Amino acid sequence: MKRLALLLLLLLAAGAVWLAARGGGARRDPVERLVAEMVQIPGRDFRMGKYEVTQAQWEAVMGENPSVFKGADHPVECVSWDDCQAFLEKLNAHPAARASGLVFRLPTEEEWETACRAGSTNAYCRLADGTEITEATLGRVAWYNENLSTRPRWLSRFLDFAERLVDRVREVDWSETESHKPVGRKEPNAWGLHDLHGNVWEWTETPVGEDRVSRGGGWYDSAWDCGASTRCWSSPSDRGFNFGFRLCATQRPAAEETHAENAESAEPRPGEAGSPAGGAGERSEPEGVTHAEVAEPKSRAESAESNLSN
Repeated sequence: MKRLALLLLLLLAAGAVWLAARGGGARRDPVERLVAEMVQIPGRDFRMGKYEVTQAQWEAVMGENPSVFKGADHPVECVSWDDCQAFLEKLNAHPAARASGLVFRLPTEEEWETACRAGSTNAYCRLADGTEITEATLGRVAWYNENLSTRPRWLSRFLDFAERLVDRVREVDWSETESHKPVGRKEPNAWGLHDLHGNVWEWTETPVGEDRVSRGGGWYDSAWDCGASTRCWSSPSDRGFNFGFRLCATQRPAAEETHAENAESAEPRPGEAGSPAGGAGERSEPEGVTHAEVAEPKSRAESAESNLSN
C-alpha cells in the first residue's frame, strides 16, 4: 500500500512539473511572450511572429479588447490597419520590446508570402517533413469554411451581410463553430509558423492606392481565399471580425539604440527641475485610441502570381 501511495505521489509530482513547463508560456507576461515568439526567417533579415497577435497580447498593450469573438488566446480582430499602427507604436516603447533589440512592424506582403510558403512553390505552404499542402490537405494547417462552418457557404455569407446591414453584429449569438479558433492549434509550416492560412486575414504594410493589403484568408473563407498568393485590400480604417495581424521585426539599428539610451539617461528624475514632481512642467500622456463600431470590410480579392526574392 505504501509503495502504491509513493508511486501516486511521484506521478502527481511529475504531472505538476509537466504542467508547469507546458503552461509557463501562458503565465508569462503577454508582451514578453509576444516578443519571445518571433521566428527568424531562413536566409532573410527579418523575423515573423510564430502566431497571430492574440487578444490577451493586444489588451496588455492597448488596455482594451475590440474583438467580437472573445478569447484570450484567439487572434485579435476588429482592428484596422490604423489601429495596428497605434499598437506598434506602444509596443516598440515597451521595455520588453526595447530590451529585445528589435523594431516591430507589419510585414510587407512579399515578406508575408515568403514566410507563409516556407519554400513551397505551390498554392499553399510546405511542412517540416517536406510535404506540400494542397487544397485536399489544407485542414492540417488552416481553419477555414470547410472545417468550421456548419451552414452552407452561400447561406453564411447572406446571413453575415444581413446582420451587418441592420447593425446587429454585436448582438448575434454566434456559435463557437462559426468563428476563429485559438492560435497554434493547427500544424505549423516548415519554419514553425502557425495559422498563416485561414483563421483571420492579416494586415500587411503594402499599399494599393490608398488601401492596404491583407493576406491569408479567414475562418469563413474558401480554400482559394486562403491561398499563399491570394490578396485582399481594404481601407486602412476598415475594421471587421475577419481582420487581424501578425508581427514582423528587424534588428534595431545600433545608432538608434544609442540614441534611445542617451534619451533615457537624460530624463529628469522626480524632484529635479523639468520633472512633474519638480513643478517646472507637466508631461502629457498620449490620448487613448478609440474604436468605432464594426464596419463591413470593403474587400476585393485577386489571385496574383508570386515573385519572391529569396
